Formats: sequence, structure tokens, C-alpha cells
Amino acid sequence: MRKPVSRAVAILLPIVIACTGCQAITSDASVKPTVNLLTPALPDSLNPLAGFDNNGVGKINESLFTLEGESDTLPQIVPLLAQKDPKISADGLTWDITLRNGINFSDGTTLDPADVVASYQAIKDPRTASPLASTLENLATVKTHGKDGVRFTLHEPQVSFKTSLLVGIAPSELIHEGTPISESSLNRSPVGTGPYVLDHFDSSSLTLSANKNYRDGPPDVQKVSYTQSEDDNARTQAMASSDFTGTVLPPRLAASFAQREGYEVVTASSADWRGISLPADHPFTKDPKVRLALNLAINREEMISGVLAGAGRPAYTFVPPEYGQFYNSKAVFTRDPRRAEELLDDAGWVSNKDGIRNKNGQRAEFTLLYNPGDTLRRDLSLALASQLEKFGIKISVQPATFDQAEPRVGTDSIMLGGGDTPYDVDTQLYKMLHSSYPEAGAYYDNPTHFSNAKMDQALHQGRTSTDPKTRATAYKDVQDLYVKDPSMLLIAFIDHSYVQRSDVHNTWNTTGTLLEPHEHGTAWGPWAKIGAWSKK
Repeated sequence: MRKPVSRAVAILLPIVIACTGCQAITSDASVKPTVNLLTPALPDSLNPLAGFDNNGVGKINESLFTLEGESDTLPQIVPLLAQKDPKISADGLTWDITLRNGINFSDGTTLDPADVVASYQAIKDPRTASPLASTLENLATVKTHGKDGVRFTLHEPQVSFKTSLLVGIAPSELIHEGTPISESSLNRSPVGTGPYVLDHFDSSSLTLSANKNYRDGPPDVQKVSYTQSEDDNARTQAMASSDFTGTVLPPRLAASFAQREGYEVVTASSADWRGISLPADHPFTKDPKVRLALNLAINREEMISGVLAGAGRPAYTFVPPEYGQFYNSKAVFTRDPRRAEELLDDAGWVSNKDGIRNKNGQRAEFTLLYNPGDTLRRDLSLALASQLEKFGIKISVQPATFDQAEPRVGTDSIMLGGGDTPYDVDTQLYKMLHSSYPEAGAYYDNPTHFSNAKMDQALHQGRTSTDPKTRATAYKDVQDLYVKDPSMLLIAFIDHSYVQRSDVHNTWNTTGTLLEPHEHGTAWGPWAKIGAWSKK
């Protein structure tokens, strides 16, 4: 899922987390160089076909392509297991990819086209129930093509299909046709071509060890361990009092380390947005005038400054400025409290004696759910409720897990986060705004059940056109349409905040950050490409 903050820093809970042998980094020859990370969440599965390692920076399972670039621009999608960029037919329907030679899985078997075909067919097969299936909705077939080639055939042209080539590849011998993902051995015993192999995995920890047979030689960081601590305050306390190398924290808690000796705060830009759904079945939030009024009423900058400690940018649509030519700088909601009140009045929601607007006996109120383990979503929810109360709108903020929230999506608002695979504007927009969703995906895709024929047409043109200028025009049109008739109330793009021990740089040549997706752990940040770190 996705109160005004009056105190400078949240109270730290007196929780001690045992960390036997948790060196930040050691150069002692008798101890393997280890990075110990404290993470709010561990994956349920290590299977790439279930979504693990699915954004091009997999540590165990590598993908055909990977990401390359800076944190303030949309990364390039460049070859990894592929030899070169795809050869795309003139009609845009056939994508031929040639694999690199001499690449082996950690079990000693050789990567070949059959592994790629089996991986994609398993994701696409409805019998396996892969959560990635909706990302391959446009894939018609995938087959071997020649000795070292794979041919993807699409139903219709789709430039953004390249983002689907960031999925981790598994050995075909361990993929059993028609077997549900939940029954796969890869969930707990992954086998990949990446720089790391699984060392240990349980409900509270995950340890990766260097792949001794990795084609470029084993990585210098020989172990990466992840210890789970869901509570933000507990992680803050543990980071301050134990020997963990790093963690991810909400911006306000991370800021408390900025002036503390021995630590550094690393901020990474992201396409990860926060905003609330506006239920289609609720008498107040289903009204288009109400949705527009809410977007004009709120003070996004105030929430970014207060709740996010400045670590974010206003979100008006689902497209951040890093998308370059596809970003429409004019598609914004200029804050206009007077216009917001006029829209509410015009829609029949008029002021009442108790200060809450009313229409035909129905109060202008709704419930806003947030994930109870996420203090950032909680604080954004409370800040939003405080702002809108001034407009005669009552919001009841309540904790609810994802499972608890799902059956309530039609009647209650949810503080959502998004941008899971944001490396093309199509993948950032289509599932959130096209009328085929949420039926074609999950409940959090287009949760308002928004439907606009012009929007569908523009989204389809952007998806199927192979001309960059035509695509850019289509997606700018999408953003123009959105600010006239918004489906949700977006607040901000979150800058992810990481705390790392500053002595890391005494030992290692590290890697920079990329524009990040929606993420709940420490797979990204300074450690996204930890396999490429080298000793000084």
C-alpha cells in the first residue's frame, strides 16, 4: 500500500538487535570481506520468475539487459547476457537477441537460448501464476532462433518491451512447465549467472556469497548479508548502536545521521511515487470535481519539506522530470485553495455546522489506509488529513496490511506507492491509467477504475508507436488529460534515503546510484551493484 510532524525526529525505541560479528567491512585476511545491511523487508521468494532480481541489477539471477546511467536521468537499458541491442523488425513485432558465449550458471550448466525461452514462457503461462505475467501481456511467442539466438514476437509494436528484458534468467532444467511458481525449488534455492550465490535464507536474514566461478572472477565483496528489521525506529537505533554497514530509512530519520561522526547519508532519486487512491464506489471520492479539488487544495511542498525533510519532488502525474522529452512540465496542479472550494461547492458539497461539508445527508469524509510498518506512509497520511480538514473534509487515518486493504479498495482510500518497473514512460503510466486495469493486473493498478477513451487512445499510441517524437507527444497528451481529470491524489516522488558507514570508502571503490524504482529494502541505493565494488 501506498499528521503534521511537529517533532524534529521520531523517538527512537530502545530496541537492541544482536549482531555478532557484524563488521562494517574488514580487511583482515582471515575474515571474508562482508557488507552487513539492515533492511526493512526481505523477499518472500528468491525466484526471478516470481519477481526477484527483475529490474536489471540482479545479484544472483542476471538478465538479458541491465541499467546504466546517473541518478538524475532515465537509465539506459544496455546488454548484459545479450551480446548487443535487439534486432527489431521494420514492423516492430519481432525482436531477435543473440546471447553472449561462455556464460555459466552457478551450478556449472551453460546459459543457452532454451533457458531464456523457458524463463519467459513460465512467466507468461497462466498455470504458473507468476506476478510478472501482466508485464508480458503483449508477448505472443518466445522461441529459440539459431544457435545462440532468441526471438520474441509481439502482438503489436511496443518500444517499452525492452524493460521486459530486465527479468532474471533461470536454468531451463529447473523450470517445470505448468508448475505453479509457489511450488518451484527456485523460491528457496535460486541458480543464476550472477556474481553471488545463496549462502543462507530464512524469515529474518539473507546471506549471499561470492560466486567463485563467476565469469569476471568472484566479486571483491565476498559476502552480503541482509538482516530484517521492519520497524523504522528500531533500524535507526540498531544502525546507531551496532556495526551494520548501512540501511534505508525515512528521510527525517536518515537526516539525524547527517552530522553524526562515522556516517554518511546517501540520497537517491527515484520514480517511486506516493499518493492516495480515490475509491470509485465512494460517494465523495468518485466525483470528478472532488478529485480535481483535492489536487488543487493540497500543499505538496509543505509535506515534502515537513514529512520528507526535503527529500522528494512534487508529483502531479506519474511522470517525474527525469523522463526528459516525455515529461510535460506544464502538466501540474498549481495550488489554488479558492478554486478548490469553488469546485466542492459546485459539486454540491457545502459547508455544515460541524465544519464538515455535506451533500444530501452524506458527509465529505472517507477512510485512508496505510501500511502499519511504514512510518513515512503514516506521516504523509496524517499530514494530508490535517491539510484537507481545513477544506471541510474529514479523513480517518487507519493502519491496514496489504491483505486487509485489498477488499476495501472500492470504498476506502489507500496510501499507495508505485513505479515498480519505471524504465520507460509506458511502464510508469499504462497500468495506472488504462481502463483495462485493474482487471488485467493487481488491485493497486488503476485502483480508482478510471476510464477515459481519450486517455486509452493516447496511451495506446504511445505504447505502439516506434517514432520517438510521436511517443513524446502522446505521453505529454496523457499528462495534459490527467491534470484535467485526475484519477488519484499524487503527492510526491520520494528520494530514497540511505545511511552508510563513512569508512566504507577507506576500503572500497564503490558504485553510484541509479534512478530507482519503488523499493522496500536495501537491494538498491549504494549497494545496487555491489558485485562491481573493488578493493582500494
